Amino acid sequence: MRIWMLALGLVLTVGALAPAQAQTTGLATPNPQTPVFVVRPNPPGTMGSRETIPFSDEPHALNNPHPMLPNAGLGFAARQVWMPPQPVAMQVYVPTPEGIPARYQTMFAQVPGFYATETPTGVWLPERWVLDQVSVGLYQWRVAPMQFVPNGSR
Repeated sequence: MRIWMLALGLVLTVGALAPAQAQTTGLATPNPQTPVFVVRPNPPGTMGSRETIPFSDEPHALNNPHPMLPNAGLGFAARQVWMPPQPVAMQVYVPTPEGIPARYQTMFAQVPGFYATETPTGVWLPERWVLDQVSVGLYQWRVAPMQFVPNGSR
């Protein structure tokens, strides 16, 4: 019985110390402190080389970032911001009979609100209604096309 207890104790000791001994290997040099030279079988630019030049027309990992990364084109949608309706004061021409000077009357209109989508590189403005001043006293509604306004960080 005593030999069994001694054998069990020895197995448990070896089992407990083996992982601790395995962790100490390699801890003395986590990163090399001197230059490391890598010898490639095919230098870049030779026949059979698998490397490509980044930022060129060739396929390369740096040429096509994931679409959700901020450096991918126009960036991912960070948030949507509600642009509230805006009141507009207009000086509208009021027709009068001949001989009476032309009159202008102040009228108010409200440009509808919309959601603008912010990205890290700028803001997407959707199609929206805008009020254009065609000439003095004449205003016209039109649909503005979707546009991207960069924020100047580039």
